Amino acid sequence: MPHDHAIHQLMRVTATVNHAEPGTVDEYGDHPVATIDSSEERCYLTQSIRAEEGEVETERWHLYFLPSTQIDANDTVEVDGMVLEVIGMPWVVIDPVTGFRTHIEATAVRRR
Repeated sequence: MPHDHAIHQLMRVTATVNHAEPGTVDEYGDHPVATIDSSEERCYLTQSIRAEEGEVETERWHLYFLPSTQIDANDTVEVDGMVLEVIGMPWVVIDPVTGFRTHIEATAVRRR
């Protein structure tokens, strides 16, 4: 059963989470990622790192979602005109006092 938590008040931005799965192996032995469906979710986001290496700009973002959100590594998130790639597995945050799942955190990157 979901419980309201103070962090939920920050989640006012609508994001599209594009759920992806590694595709079948191609002729090069790679598993191209394919979007299988999308969902609209409320989130809060903060930028943690911005760097430039030569001609490539990289930004790292922290994304915060409601605990009911389905998000996984390989997914992309469209938010505020950006397309962010989720890196690593998102994790569920549990309030140490109440024991309730308060939100999901994910790390994502944008490369330009």
